[in-house]
Amino acid sequence: MIGGTWHGKANWLSREHGVHWQIIEEVAAASWKDTTEPHSVLRPRLSTSDVSRMTNDAGPSAGQIIRQRRSAVAFDGRTSITAAMFFQMLQKVMPCAERGQLNRPMPWDVWPYDPAVHLMLFVHRVDGLTPGLYFLVRDRRKLPSIQQSMNPEINWVPAPSCPHDLPLWWLLEGDARQLAVQVSCRQDIAGDSAFSFGMLAEFEGGLRERGAWWYPRLFWESGLLGQVLYLEAEAAGVRATGIGCFFDDPVHEIVAVKGMAFQSLYHFTIGGPVEDRRVQTLPAYGHVKPAPPA
Repeated sequence: MIGGTWHGKANWLSREHGVHWQIIEEVAAASWKDTTEPHSVLRPRLSTSDVSRMTNDAGPSAGQIIRQRRSAVAFDGRTSITAAMFFQMLQKVMPCAERGQLNRPMPWDVWPYDPAVHLMLFVHRVDGLTPGLYFLVRDRRKLPSIQQSMNPEINWVPAPSCPHDLPLWWLLEGDARQLAVQVSCRQDIAGDSAFSFGMLAEFEGGLRERGAWWYPRLFWESGLLGQVLYLEAEAAGVRATGIGCFFDDPVHEIVAVKGMAFQSLYHFTIGGPVEDRRVQTLPAYGHVKPAPPA
């Protein structure tokens, strides 16, 4: 806050960094962006209808959802969500890439690039959908190239009862819980949820076309995807968490990704949370005494 006063002193997380990963610094240096792009990020313009839509929707306010947002530590292995709820979550990560930047839905109107990250979903407990492997193409114009980069024997079937404007494809039928757990470093959170997914990024082509600086942008897009779905999960009455540990090569083998066309950058999971009673939730800044009236 401009003009505000800082109180207290920040704590050091660690006075020593016991493990030095030289490769991380090398990657950071190699992917540093030192060029200027021909276009800049445009600032969205909110119209009266935009503001009305944001403030008049039924349900909890955005502020409430943002403040209560937490990462799940475990899932109950029982909770399911409706297909309508599932489709609504996925629609919120569709940037409508065929539109110009400022005409895209929030928050994708502040992301100046076409989507390069797509979702390979392990569906476990979605009422109305057969368990199995699904794929969300976040830019429908790229469907042919995505299909050509994977096992040609896979049948890309539109997901049953899916909204016509949501490019969600049903690839394989079957119980995918154990598979999701195995490729996520054997973490139960990937199979005990309602669904989990890997974020598959268009990799080699983008790096060759743009340069090494594009590599961090893929992670930025993945992070934006995760934050949108954290809030969507909270709004739906369930909870989400990221999965940072996963086996990328086995993920690629599931659909036989060819070469380095796609790479799995991050995993994510959403379902009914198991509350950790050891964690206490207090009001934000509850320890700060209000200033006496003037």
